[in-house]
Amino acid sequence: MYYEQEELTKALERARVKIDKITERTSEYTRGTNDCFALLIAYDEELRKDSRARDLINFRWKSTREFMVNLAKAGLTLEDYAVECGYEVISSKRPLLGDIAFGDSAMINDGIFWVSTNEDNTGTRNVSQTLFLERKLKVLARPIRS
Repeated sequence: MYYEQEELTKALERARVKIDKITERTSEYTRGTNDCFALLIAYDEELRKDSRARDLINFRWKSTREFMVNLAKAGLTLEDYAVECGYEVISSKRPLLGDIAFGDSAMINDGIFWVSTNEDNTGTRNVSQTLFLERKLKVLARPIRS
């Protein structure tokens, strides 16, 4: 039902390389191209052959607030988006390797740290250490093998 740790780790590594390469070729931080949500989409695309992550987002945005407004206009919450992409929302807030989360940004758990992007256009980074219980996250979700 769930992915193996090696699959999750390799998908995250490939997604990080992809976003870091895009960032190297780009002169500015661009929402949807080399931001935290683009990292999440790249991760999902690397994990699954039939990713819906990009297809569900058919709009552009310039801020997190604008993203949330446009997502709501599309009839989705962050939880709905995660479920539509093939993730199980984890109510216990106990993260594992490969989980995605939405807090101040979209993040992916590498088993030790939450990984996201830098808004100063320097690529991906470790945002914070993963805690046993992540109470401050808006959404925590685990990828389900389709």
